[in-house]
Amino acid sequence: MLNKKIEKRGISRISHLGLFAKEKIFKDEIIWSSNKEFVKTIHMTELEKLNDVERQDWIDHCYQIGDYYHMDIDDTRLMNHSCEPNTVDFPKDNPNSIIAARDIEKDEEVTWNYLPFMNPFQVFNCNCGSKNCVKIVRKNAVIKNRTD
Repeated sequence: MLNKKIEKRGISRISHLGLFAKEKIFKDEIIWSSNKEFVKTIHMTELEKLNDVERQDWIDHCYQIGDYYHMDIDDTRLMNHSCEPNTVDFPKDNPNSIIAARDIEKDEEVTWNYLPFMNPFQVFNCNCGSKNCVKIVRKNAVIKNRTD
């Protein structure tokens, strides 16, 4: 379930739609927490059984953990990738959540690093603008070390 301080907007510099802070979000505040009501799950072998439209939707929006694909069915699926995100996933204290890695200012886009959870079908150009940008986002890509 997505934090109530976040809303979708059509003004992202990363991709057309994105998620933005409606008000300041503080470091360690929960951005998203898993809720079976808002996440669909299928075994990876089920993907090929879907019709073309459903399959493409899963390919575009799902993330992989083990042998399962998961897809958020709320606005969380619009959170854009960044190689230098302002969120961090699955902290020790709450392993089924994403939290703010730092304070996120009002009107700032909320971003997440997709790389650890990419499904094997997703490949896209990264528009995050980070010094550490991988340029092409795909499964097993590695973020470059920062060189300041």
